Amino acid sequence: MCEVKTRKAFLEEDIPVNPPLPEYFNSTPNDQRPEWQIEVLWNRPFVEMISFFGNAEFREDWYRHWPSGIRYDVRCLDGGAWDRSTCWGMYPTLAEALECCKNGPMW
Repeated sequence: MCEVKTRKAFLEEDIPVNPPLPEYFNSTPNDQRPEWQIEVLWNRPFVEMISFFGNAEFREDWYRHWPSGIRYDVRCLDGGAWDRSTCWGMYPTLAEALECCKNGPMW
């Protein structure tokens, strides 16, 4: 079921935001991934929205960096890591994250 939802998100959306990823997506060696993941997900950046979930003592620091309370992580299964998607950057706004997806990481 997750394969169908993941395929749909990556094939129908220009840039997927919070796509349903397969279980263990970021702990699977790339050479052990099912063929469909390489075919559909390889070199397709996506955005994950991360909300604050830590101890109250870190809340102020989180909001200083991510004023909306959400961190927008741009990731891409591109071989930059052998067993997970590569982090292309973390941004305080969705607009900045989408820009990274369109133009690639700053490096």
